[in-house]
Amino acid sequence: MQSGFHRRWFVASLAGMALVLVLTHIPQEAMPRVLQQHMLDKVEHIVAYGLVAILFLLSLPNPVRAVRAAAGLLVLAGVGVLDEMTQPFVNRIASVSDYVSDLIGIALACMVFLVRKRLKADTTSS
Repeated sequence: MQSGFHRRWFVASLAGMALVLVLTHIPQEAMPRVLQQHMLDKVEHIVAYGLVAILFLLSLPNPVRAVRAAAGLLVLAGVGVLDEMTQPFVNRIASVSDYVSDLIGIALACMVFLVRKRLKADTTSS
């Protein structure tokens, strides 16, 4: 795809986001106890939102336009807010710390993506 997104990666990012939203809306009493541990919960948020962010970033065409990348990542951050705000409707607890974990996952994904891009540029210029 020249001007749009790389379709497979974009669909994967949307599917990943849908899966995250389904999993974060399972009622608390239906969740296995092991997954309800405080720090494990934060790791789950970091990994989930980081994975969705990486899939989205991989969907961007080269050269990556900063405005498009930033807009997509802001939308993802906004989905994180809506995710937390809607969880009380299914007997889950909305948490600012969960949202911060979502943002950490998005930021880590950006760092991994930028490092990968830099390493790829270094190997092609050598």
